[in-house]
This record gives sequence, C-alpha cells and structure tokens, in this order.
Amino acid sequence: MTGTNNRAKNRKPALSGLDRLISDDMMTRRLARQQVGLLTNHACTTADQVPATVAIKRSLDAQGGNSLRLFTPEHGMQLSAGAGEAVSNSKDPLTGLPVYSLYEGAENNAGSVLEGLDALIIDLRDVGVRCYTYAATAAKFATAALERHIEVIVCDRANPLGPMIEGPRPEPDRRSLLAYFDVPFVHGRTIGELIALAIAPVITQAPFSIYPADVSLQPPLGWIPPSPALSHPDAVAIYAGLVLLEATNVSEGRGTSVSFRSVAAPGLNAEALGRAVNEWNTGFGAARGEIFFTRSPASGQPVPGITLWPQRARRREPLALGVHLLAWLLENCEDFAWLPTAGSKPDMAIDVLFGRSDLRTQLEAGESVDAILRSWR
Repeated sequence: MTGTNNRAKNRKPALSGLDRLISDDMMTRRLARQQVGLLTNHACTTADQVPATVAIKRSLDAQGGNSLRLFTPEHGMQLSAGAGEAVSNSKDPLTGLPVYSLYEGAENNAGSVLEGLDALIIDLRDVGVRCYTYAATAAKFATAALERHIEVIVCDRANPLGPMIEGPRPEPDRRSLLAYFDVPFVHGRTIGELIALAIAPVITQAPFSIYPADVSLQPPLGWIPPSPALSHPDAVAIYAGLVLLEATNVSEGRGTSVSFRSVAAPGLNAEALGRAVNEWNTGFGAARGEIFFTRSPASGQPVPGITLWPQRARRREPLALGVHLLAWLLENCEDFAWLPTAGSKPDMAIDVLFGRSDLRTQLEAGESVDAILRSWR
C-alpha cells in the first residue's frame, strides 16, 4: 500500500498547453504589452485545476498587462447552455471580464470583436469526434484572426480518444460546423492539429504557434465535463456512436444521469437490444434498465432502455457501435424515425451531423453493418 502511495505522489501531472504557456516568462512578458484575446470555457484548467480565464489573467497581470478580451464557443463560458442553444454575450464570474459568444453570437462579427487585438490565445477541450463544434469554432476564429494579421497561440490538449481513427471523411458539399474538417469522423488528432490543418491557407499572415500537451488518456481525478452532457469519462468514450442518435427519435440519454451512456425509447425491447450490444464486437457492454428523464416529455417517467460502458480490455470502436445501433433500431423499432434538420432547408439531420448521406441510404437499403464499415476502410 505504501509503495502505491509513493508512486501516486511521484507521478507527474499531465501538463496541457495552458500550463506551458503560463510558465513561458518570455512569452507572457511580451503578451503583457499587447492587447490579448482568449477563446476558452471553464472546462479548461491548468494541471492544478485553475481555470484558463483566471490563469491567463493572473499571468498577464503579474507582468503589468493590459485587459483581456474573452470569447467562448457552444455551451458558453460556464457550460450552462444546452446543445445547439444560442449563447449570449455575458460576463465571466471568475474574472469579471466581458465574454463574447462565438456561437449564435459574435461569429458573424469577427471583424469588430477582433478589432484592436494583437494576439489571440485558444484553449478548448476537444473529444476526438468531427461533429463536436469547439474545434470548428476555434479554427474559423483563428482564420479570421490571422487574416487580420493577429497572432494566434493555441494551448493544445490531449485527444481523449488518442490516435483512434474511424469512419469516412465528409462529402465536399456537406461541409458545415458539424463537418468542418476534411478528416475521418473519429479523427485521431488534437485540437491544435485540427486548427493547424484549417488555417494552412492563411498561416503566413501572422505568427502561429502551438504549446503542446502531454499525451495522457487517464482522466484526472475530479472529472471536468468538456460540455454539459458529457458528465462522465465513459460518455466521451462512447460519444462517437451515441451522437448519431441525436438525429433520430431515440434518446442517447440527454436529460438523464446516464447522458451519452444509454439508449432509451418508449416501446423499446431493451432486453433484446442489450443482448445484441454484448454480441457485437465493438468493445462496449450493455445492460437492460429503466431510464428516468428529468425533462419533458418523459420527465419522471421510466422509459425502457439500456446503459452502456466501455470494456476495459477490448479495442473500442464507438462509431461501429453507433452504426450497429442504427441498423438494429431500423429493423426492430416500428416507431423509429430519422429527424429533419431544424432549419428551413429540407434535409435529414443525420446527413448534416455525419457529413454524408450514404450512411442513411445504405442503412435504409438494408446493407449489413460489416459492409458499411468495410466501405469506409
């Protein structure tokens, strides 16, 4: 027991790009003489759990720096806005500084919100899946900054899925905020690598640098959700599969204690689905159980469902799990339906989310999951 405690004490914390930036005295002294912007949210902290807004402000203040201008992506600085919910400009409660929203907010006013800045710092946590919007928001804003000859500094963070790659690239005519990068659906890159890929056409317009992060796939004690619905590390591991259900009338667990760790729908044959999940070779297990929602239309009511978890000793393929789930639901759920997009453009949400229409058409044509997965390889 003593040996275990000693190993824990001697284990060095995994440092993020943020830790390396604030320890770079030469850089912080230079930034303190400039007008600086910071794109982040409260999920981003130093190794000792100091939020990025506080850590950067302290570093600049210690050098007699100017005021800091804050920006935030989907879900807002405090991660209190729901998925797809418009984020308003606000004030950061930790620093008292104003916060400009880049999600349904200032993204269309990049010129005005960037005006006067000399440097833009970006620190956001990605989850390794193409449709997660933080990296796309950061890349678009970094491009706008470089086009205006504003220096861009990325504080990188480890990809929680590591180098895992799954799925196809998006179709060229389906590029959107959910399919912004020309990479596989599970892309295996860090957020810094994604941003560098996107800003390549304008990289010579101003200095661009990345402070690297240590690669650590072990979640730190005191899990900080990167967004409201990913409240457990297992949810990140399964996200690439269950996010596909967002484009259907079957729930992936939002509004429950097992968000992105469950599948639920009225009339679902949960026992049969649980057996099927355990038979698929995707690295995830499942068990039948009633799922209780905290919001309408099923608030407080038990809904048939399953809970899922990653099997620790198995290779995990979350996207393969998601395709298996869609195929099973199409065949076994009489009420299963694809959802349309929320906008005026007639489109199916799955095509926008996945960046391709062939997944839906192949499933509807009855192609086997194995054939679909092989076509991507």
